[in-house]
Amino acid sequence: MSIGRAVPQVGPRKGDIFVVEFPDVGGHVQAGRRPAVVVQADHFSRSGTVVLCPMTSSAPADDHPRPHRVPVARAESGLDRDGWVKADQLVTVPAAVLRGPVARLAPAAIDRLDVALRFVLDL
Repeated sequence: MSIGRAVPQVGPRKGDIFVVEFPDVGGHVQAGRRPAVVVQADHFSRSGTVVLCPMTSSAPADDHPRPHRVPVARAESGLDRDGWVKADQLVTVPAAVLRGPVARLAPAAIDRLDVALRFVLDL
C-alpha cells in the first residue's frame, strides 16, 4: 500500500441491495426470498457479517404513517417495483451468503433510512 492511496472498497457497502433468503420464524417478521439493504457502516465492509434490513413491496393496509417503514420508489432502488425498507427488522447474516449486489439505494433513500434507523434504535 502506498502512502496517500485509499484502500479499495471490499465487501458490501451501505445502501447495497442483495437478495436474501430469510427464514420463517413466525409472527410479522419478513420471510422468504426478498431484497434487503445493507445498513452497516462501510468501515465494516471487510467483516464476516453484514447487517441488513429487509424490503417489501406490500403496501401498508392504511395510510397511517410508520416511521420505521421507509418508502423507496423503484427509480431510487433499481428494483422492478416500488417498495419499503423495514427498518424495524434488522438482521445480521454471514457475508459469505450474499451474492451480488443486485441494486443500490439512491443517496436520498439512504438518508431516509438513516432517519428511520435512528427512530427504531432510539439514537
